[in-house]
Amino acid sequence: MEEVVLENVDKAYGKVKALDKVSIEVMRGELFTLLGPSGCGKTTTLRVIAGFEIPDSGRVYIDGVDVTFKKPYERSTAMVFQNYALWPHMSVFDNIAYGLKLRGYSEAEIKRRVGWVLELLDLKGLEKRYPLQLSGGQQQRVALARALVVEPKVLLLDEPLSNLDARLRLRVREEIVSLQKKLGITTIYVTHDQEEAMSISDRIAVMDRGRVVQVGTPWEVYNKPVNYFVATFMGRSNTLNGIVSERVSEELYKVDVKGLRLYGIAPGGRSLSGGLQVAVVVRPESLRRAGEDEKVNVIEGSVGRVSLLGYTLQVRVDLGNGVSLTAYLPSRDSVVVGERIRLYVSPEEVKLYPAKEVDLELQD
Repeated sequence: MEEVVLENVDKAYGKVKALDKVSIEVMRGELFTLLGPSGCGKTTTLRVIAGFEIPDSGRVYIDGVDVTFKKPYERSTAMVFQNYALWPHMSVFDNIAYGLKLRGYSEAEIKRRVGWVLELLDLKGLEKRYPLQLSGGQQQRVALARALVVEPKVLLLDEPLSNLDARLRLRVREEIVSLQKKLGITTIYVTHDQEEAMSISDRIAVMDRGRVVQVGTPWEVYNKPVNYFVATFMGRSNTLNGIVSERVSEELYKVDVKGLRLYGIAPGGRSLSGGLQVAVVVRPESLRRAGEDEKVNVIEGSVGRVSLLGYTLQVRVDLGNGVSLTAYLPSRDSVVVGERIRLYVSPEEVKLYPAKEVDLELQD
C-alpha cells in the first residue's frame, strides 16, 4: 500500500521551475531515494512532502490523506536536515526532546521516549553533552534520534551523510539501513551519490531539472536506463558518436563509430533509422578481453594509461581517430602502457540514443 503519493506537483521560484509535474508513489515501509545532480529538485520535493514548501499545483497524500496544505506538524513526518540543525545551546537530551515538548507530552512520557531512542541509537551516556562536544557521527545520530522520537509515519532524510568523512559515511549508511528495516518506517532519502543510492534503496527516483525521469529498483535504473541522462548519470560511462548503418532485429542495430562497427540496442522501444546519428554508451565494466573466437563487437586499441583502483584496473584505450574509452579489468590482469589490446562488449551492453534526444536533454 502507498504511504506517500505525489500527483503532478509543480513548484517554481520566480522564473525557475524547481518541480515539473512530479509524480511518485512510495510504498509503506519502503526506503525510497530521490537521486540526481545538484539543482535537480530532489530537496524541493522532500520539502514539499514535509510541508515546508507548498506546491503551485498538484497534490500530496500521506497514508491516503490529502496533506497538500497541512502544516508540517500535522503530517506525521520528521526530517533530518543536511546540516543536522541541532540547537547548540541545548543538551543532547533537550535536543531530542524538543519536538515532544512542542507536542505537549508529559515529562514522564518524554523521559520514556528519549530513553528508548538513546538506547536505539547507541547514545546512552551522552544525554548531558552539547552538540559541539560530539563527533560528526554522534551529531548525525542525535539528529536522527530527534526525528524518530516523535514516531513519524514518514522519515525524510536530506543528504544526511554529506558532512561525514568517507569511512564514517559508510558505517553510518549501514546503520541507517539497519535501523530503517528494524523499525519498518517509510523513509524518503535524498542524495546525489549514485553508489549511496544503489546500496541502500528499495527503489530510486532519478531526477533531472525538476522532473522524475525514471523510477525503479537499483538494478533497473543501472542496467535498464530509459534515456541518455540516466545512462550516463548512473555510474561511469563511455560515450561515443556513431551513425546507424543497419537495423538487424526489432531492438538490435549496427552502428559505425569512425570505422569501428558495433552492434547495440535502442532502449525503451526506440526505433532508429539508417543514417541516424546516435550516442553510443558503453560502461567500463561491460568491457573485457576478447577471446580469439570473438569476431563482432571487438574493440582494438593501444593502452594509453593504467591505474590500479585496488579491486580493478582502470585502463584507458586509444582507438585512433581521436577516439578513446575506459575499461575496468581485473586487477590480476597484466596490462602494459603502449601494448595493443582487444576488448569485447556484449551487444546488450551497448546502448544507443538518438543524438537529437541527447541534445534536447543536455540543452533543454
